[in-house]
Amino acid sequence: MAEQESKLAFLRQSGWLALATGIAGLTSYAVHPFIKDAKAEYGAFTAMLQLLNLIAIPAIGLQAVFTHKAAEAKTDDDHKRLAREQIAIGIVVFALAAVAFAWVYFNGNALAASMKLPSLNVLLLTLAAGVFALLLPMVYGVLQGRQRFFWLGWAMLSLGVVRLAAVVGLVHSYGASALNGMVGVGLGFLCAFLIAGTTSGLPSLHPAQWLRCVTQVDWRALLKKFVPLSLGAGAGIYMMSVDMVVVQRYFDAEQTGLYAAAGMIGRALIFFVGPMVMVMFPKIVRSRAEQKPTDVLRLTLLLTAGLCVVAGGLGMLVPELPLKLVYDKSFLAVAPLVTWFIWAMVPLALAVVLVNNLLARSDYAVAYALPVVCAGYTVALVQAASGLVAQSADFNVHAYIGVTKIIGAGNLVFLAVAGIFTWLHYRHEPSVEEAR
Repeated sequence: MAEQESKLAFLRQSGWLALATGIAGLTSYAVHPFIKDAKAEYGAFTAMLQLLNLIAIPAIGLQAVFTHKAAEAKTDDDHKRLAREQIAIGIVVFALAAVAFAWVYFNGNALAASMKLPSLNVLLLTLAAGVFALLLPMVYGVLQGRQRFFWLGWAMLSLGVVRLAAVVGLVHSYGASALNGMVGVGLGFLCAFLIAGTTSGLPSLHPAQWLRCVTQVDWRALLKKFVPLSLGAGAGIYMMSVDMVVVQRYFDAEQTGLYAAAGMIGRALIFFVGPMVMVMFPKIVRSRAEQKPTDVLRLTLLLTAGLCVVAGGLGMLVPELPLKLVYDKSFLAVAPLVTWFIWAMVPLALAVVLVNNLLARSDYAVAYALPVVCAGYTVALVQAASGLVAQSADFNVHAYIGVTKIIGAGNLVFLAVAGIFTWLHYRHEPSVEEAR
């Protein structure tokens, strides 16, 4: 009976987060039709979205760290320590962001030109949004670890809803542009941060105590957890995001918007797997802390595999459907790319589940192997792009399919590495931990 209730709770919690993620994803995706009319800037806008994902990679480790800490916290002193650590990290992030912002402001024109951005302001706004993209996973982690999935869902939902509302208003008033798009993105991050930060239930500290928090944190212990968790969790985000930055760098700026449309559809698979992983992670941490067995990994893998099969099947049967719903007829040229992109993401979706299981169990060996896969994948992408770009002078969808083949191969290697380390983990750990 308890096992059945546990599974029902998992399905209910992951269902709510999936619904919130779905609404957030749909509203975030609904931004694109408003920006796509500025075709010369649409590729730049999507590239900045992926750059935000890359900027946030270090913070993914923070989410895992604070999920661990919050799941294990039992006393008021533990919760006060969490609050001090959050404030200290926030102060450090804002200080570093101020330095980075100043440097880019005075030296960023060449960088903006190399990325084919319409103006330096687009890059500056991306960096400003990046501050909250860095801090958001930290406050998400506390809600996740304390299993406050209700408020976590609302924070995630607001990320897309506020983005859409802001972009609609800005485009209506000032026209479609990458700049207006990034303003909406930044406001979405800010709203989600405020909701998550104010609903965590942690004790509040007087502003006069904030600076002292920087000296009260055990930075060495925090770093010891942060590095492997950031490398391991961030590797999946990197594999999902870096291709758009490479394509934007090498391919014709007038065409990258078409590739971006197919990429957004394919990457949606990872976003829908995310809620199940977010529910799975603290449950595994808690089960280890309480030395109780759990089969949540098996359930998550089965649900993820089913989702992959459904998404892949739809991608083969009706690849043009999401393009018709969001874009105009000129985007239907990339319909064959949608199928390839979805299937290229399937190995990554399964690998993310395996990697997060290992990280939740404090088995960090995989975290140091995955960056090697990321490095090799990046080299392969750059080399492939430089060769395929010659085939895309008049938009040849097969040139972009060539890119997705590299993506799929890289994700297969990623899955293989995750699978090997999972096998090694359970080979040295009694299998009874997973049994009931």
